[in-house]
Amino acid sequence: MISLKGCRTTMARALLSACMLLCFQLAWISPTQAETDNPLSPVNRSSPSETYQSLLSGAKRLEDLYRVYSADKSFANLHEIRYQFNRLRTLLDLNAVPSANRVKVGNAALTYLSDILVRLPAIDPKSIPGATGSESPLPARWTIPGTDIQIARVDSGPHAGEYLFTAESIANLAEYYRRVRDLPVLQPRYYPWFHKEHINATGPLIPDWLTRDIPESWKVIYLNTPVWKIVSIAFVLLVVLTLAYVWARVVRTQSRHGSEVRKLWWRFTLPAVLLTIYYVSEWFVIAHINPAGLFATGESLLSTALLYGVGAWATWIGCFLVAEAIINTPRIAGNSLDTHLLRLAARVTAIGATGGILIYGANEIGIPAFGLIAGIGIGGFALALAAQSTIENLFGGVALFADRPFRIGDIISFGSERGSVEMVGTRSSRIRALDGTLVTVPNSDLAKMKIVNFTKRNKCLFHHTLALHVDTPANQLRLLLHRIRSLMTEEDMVEKTDSSPRVRCVGVAIGRIEVELRASVLTTDYTKFLAVQETLLLRIFELIEEMDIELAPPALASIPNVK
Repeated sequence: MISLKGCRTTMARALLSACMLLCFQLAWISPTQAETDNPLSPVNRSSPSETYQSLLSGAKRLEDLYRVYSADKSFANLHEIRYQFNRLRTLLDLNAVPSANRVKVGNAALTYLSDILVRLPAIDPKSIPGATGSESPLPARWTIPGTDIQIARVDSGPHAGEYLFTAESIANLAEYYRRVRDLPVLQPRYYPWFHKEHINATGPLIPDWLTRDIPESWKVIYLNTPVWKIVSIAFVLLVVLTLAYVWARVVRTQSRHGSEVRKLWWRFTLPAVLLTIYYVSEWFVIAHINPAGLFATGESLLSTALLYGVGAWATWIGCFLVAEAIINTPRIAGNSLDTHLLRLAARVTAIGATGGILIYGANEIGIPAFGLIAGIGIGGFALALAAQSTIENLFGGVALFADRPFRIGDIISFGSERGSVEMVGTRSSRIRALDGTLVTVPNSDLAKMKIVNFTKRNKCLFHHTLALHVDTPANQLRLLLHRIRSLMTEEDMVEKTDSSPRVRCVGVAIGRIEVELRASVLTTDYTKFLAVQETLLLRIFELIEEMDIELAPPALASIPNVK
């Protein structure tokens, strides 16, 4: 009788325990089932309760996905795991983590949380702020009982009003995990150590038999990553460096000869090939070797820095390649002002583009972009003060490019000098003087000068003054003017208008009568103009000799009266 009663009591306790376990499992699984029914259901972060329950259900879903992936290592199953990780990372406040490390840090934090929470006593869902049926106001933060792990409301930014696991809690999860790893699992769990399962997982291209046959000494965890994964990544790095070295030798050989476009193209292929190798190797490392922990975060920072560094390098060469390709077209003269303008524009664009890429890359690895921009602004201001003349010359060159008062090869007059323009640089311009000397003029000075462009004239001016003797009779003077007028009109190269050619007696001075000769010669070739001018002057002198008219002697400068 007593034994029967004891048996009934034992059975009742067992049945009660089974019911409680079943209810707990149903509570655990129900959100996951809801997610399965609606694959687009959002992660709820509206209260501490919703955030906490979303983490529990998401961790259970991840565990199920890992079980499926272990049986079938397909890319589709791997994609599902990544998708679930991406959703659950929205429960974490990762703003303090560099962008390049948010995936690795977030994934590790989720597995840490999963292993920590199953070793803690179950929490009554109704006791969590924001639980269904609770009307009490939501607090600013909630601490998981028995821990320092907190869920807090975000006050600003894109997640304002949402409850996320705090950045401080995420930073301490590795230490919390180390302290509870020897505790027993108190809640239903397929993987006792989900974090270990995560850091040991590999991609579809690495078969399980290969990882099983690895010596145990290579499976030791170092920097939260198995040693064999570190060795594998080092081998991938060695392959990448070898390929880069081989291609660099090819580029060095091919870029020695040919046009500037060909040289720049081969130089551009080096960073382009490096970027291609980077993306392939990074895809293999991340998706298949799957590093984790401190090693993974270090690898992510280094690879991201290299990515943006090589990208900036490619952009720098690409700007000059585009400029030289345009210069090489038939529409652009080889040594024109447009050529120098394109090269200056390429240099300015390259500096701006590469600077922007490097600043963005620095922000990705945790160096604040605003701080860099502010520092560059202050440094640029100080540099501008120190290099004021250089900047002034740079803007002077830009002004010359914009106004285009001359082109390369034009003959100009500037100040008291005259010569042919050979080059316009960022700081100065080089002009070949008529005596063969090379004159270097700062752009800021040249931009302020009066510039006369002789090459751009559409005709040449014939302008001279004859000084006839004051005793020349009026009738002879009148006849001479008429004959010179007829002489100039008969010249085919002289422009004929109502006011040209012009031959007029313009004044009488001491000992002379002044006659002005003015006409426009229809040619832009100065050599041809000199020939026409010479012909006209010689024929005019012949007329003067024929008419026996005397030229006035040169005017003598007045000599001061010295007592």
